[in-house]
Amino acid sequence: MTQKIRLPLVRVGQLRRVAILSALGLMVTACAVPQAIPGPSINNSGITISESIERLELYSRPNGMSLSSRDQSAVAEFLSAYGQFGDGPLYINVPGAQSGAIGTQQSAQLVRQTMAQMGMGVGAIQSGQYQSNPSAPAPVVVSYRRLKVVPQDCRSMGNLMETHANRPMPSFGCAYHANLGAMIQDPRQLLEPYAMGQPNAERRRTVYDKYILGEITGAAKPGDQERGTDE
Repeated sequence: MTQKIRLPLVRVGQLRRVAILSALGLMVTACAVPQAIPGPSINNSGITISESIERLELYSRPNGMSLSSRDQSAVAEFLSAYGQFGDGPLYINVPGAQSGAIGTQQSAQLVRQTMAQMGMGVGAIQSGQYQSNPSAPAPVVVSYRRLKVVPQDCRSMGNLMETHANRPMPSFGCAYHANLGAMIQDPRQLLEPYAMGQPNAERRRTVYDKYILGEITGAAKPGDQERGTDE
């Protein structure tokens, strides 16, 4: 028994329309411009280092300085940060109108004494004056320069929802570099490496002697660190 299968009729106009659409698709594909491979993400969101000025203002009475224990601790913490992060000299600027006052002299002397007690040389101090109003209280300003990592606002670098071009976001890698910059305590590590210390001559000699004798130069492992494949 023969079964007849009836196929749908396709008009000539429909065939032409399909052929034209297929040709247009091929033309668009052929005219597509190849996109360049994006460069490293650090080119878009690198770590920025800037110089800032740290200030400490010491107010004193004309007849003498009176600092609480908390104020003295603040002076010590400020000078400790200068010893660790300071870049350049320590500046002590006194008000010009009160430069001869007892309190002003005591404030400057306190900074020098605290630095000496902390084992810091006072030769890095540079003294100066600034203009002040004789009738208004003016502090002794202690300052120094230091380097800081500038945090980057990744939200301002583009919309994460714009993915129609299938390209990396402008902010790609920004969060990584921002977190890395926040963890760096001393930005000078990014500018130049630390100086290498003196090598251990005794250890170097021991390794060299083992090398000459054909022995294993590494340190011996404890027994509990040795494991086989059958364990």
